[in-house]
Amino acid sequence: MVSSMFKIGAIGFGGGTALIPVIENEIVEHSKIVTEEEYNRDVMIASITPGALPVEVAAGIGREVAGNRGMIAGATAMALPGAFLTLFLLVLFSGMSDAMRIQLGFLSAGISVFIIYLLIQYVINTLKQAKNTNEAVLYFFMMLAVFAVSAEKNIYHLLGISATPVFSLSVVQVLGAAFFVILFTRGQLRMAKRSVPALVIVLIYFLCAGKAHVLPAAWKTPVSLLMTALALIGFVQTVAAAKHRRAFPAKKLSGAIASWLVFTLVLSLPAILLTFDTFSFLGNGFLSSIMSFGGGDAYLSIAQGMFVETDLISHSDFYGNIVTVANALPGSILCKILTGVGYYLGYGLNQSVWDGISMALCGFVCSVASSGAIYTLVWAIYEKYENLRIFATIKHFIRPIISGLLINVALSLYISAILAPLQNGRPTVPTLVITVSVVTGMFYLSGKQKH
Repeated sequence: MVSSMFKIGAIGFGGGTALIPVIENEIVEHSKIVTEEEYNRDVMIASITPGALPVEVAAGIGREVAGNRGMIAGATAMALPGAFLTLFLLVLFSGMSDAMRIQLGFLSAGISVFIIYLLIQYVINTLKQAKNTNEAVLYFFMMLAVFAVSAEKNIYHLLGISATPVFSLSVVQVLGAAFFVILFTRGQLRMAKRSVPALVIVLIYFLCAGKAHVLPAAWKTPVSLLMTALALIGFVQTVAAAKHRRAFPAKKLSGAIASWLVFTLVLSLPAILLTFDTFSFLGNGFLSSIMSFGGGDAYLSIAQGMFVETDLISHSDFYGNIVTVANALPGSILCKILTGVGYYLGYGLNQSVWDGISMALCGFVCSVASSGAIYTLVWAIYEKYENLRIFATIKHFIRPIISGLLINVALSLYISAILAPLQNGRPTVPTLVITVSVVTGMFYLSGKQKH
């Protein structure tokens, strides 16, 4: 399990959502470490939890395999390659040549083509898992709808359209709307007296939260608060009406949280001995992780507010060095950014690389432990209320929703990781033809291998 997580972490380009099919291919289909049902449950819990999604999924798989020890080992192995490479390159960054940066771009492009293949394969497998034709059609239109409201910006970029997208919503906005509908309708999507108002509210939210602000942007906050309140009411009503309830796993939860606490304190000890400001850094790191609901891009804005705007890190160091290196490497943005911020905080104390490494280790541990601890808390809540209809509905529809988001992730990968390093001085059509040819060849070879 640990070796599989480490391997995935080493090729984990494209963000947390993009790694869902990569992890499934390695853990479920190849190594058979957990069942598909167990994996889908871990993905569902991670999808509604703030923090680093691939680290959370790895923590869930590790818990299935070996309890708290497996949870910490799996999460650490997933986050380690990207964080280590980030630290290594930041130490060498001042002497990094332009040629090396170009090579990093080509490496990222090559791996991104492979990840695009896995993303498309995940979408196809989602359609294959439908029980009948009607369900497959429903899945298809759900994916198409999710793609439509999230991918406008990328589509406009490819087509050279300069207009402002109507929607172009983030991952957290799409997932938030989906969970609102499910929670408010109490998992009974065919109940018209709740589903119709829910869809109207979602449409209003999309129109005021979208890039074009068809409805006033000032409406976004009150509509969001209304959706949150109605979702909580629906959840409370569902729990109150439930006949079969499990006991809350307080003992397991306390043991897991204690394990994360010990993990954090032990590996942060070198930084704590270096300066008591480490505790402040840990607090900011945990808080930023809790607020990081929406993927790596969303975390950058949170980290800017936490570390740049408070003058802990200079703007040039953050965007010129940390973000540049992190975007060129595999792994969770959250883990790489906190590792990089820790390095610059430590290095700035005495201009010592070893002090920087000590604080970088602290940042890495904080990113892993915060994501794992938050995931564990949400898992405990799910463990108690797993039999509720709303969770059954979420499990049923989470895969097609994520598949729609993954199509946009594939498009983003093509634009940012393939066109960016390869298109320099070259037309886009040959690049597109090469990418499609390579992905098609992968599907052909995969089909031959199965036969």
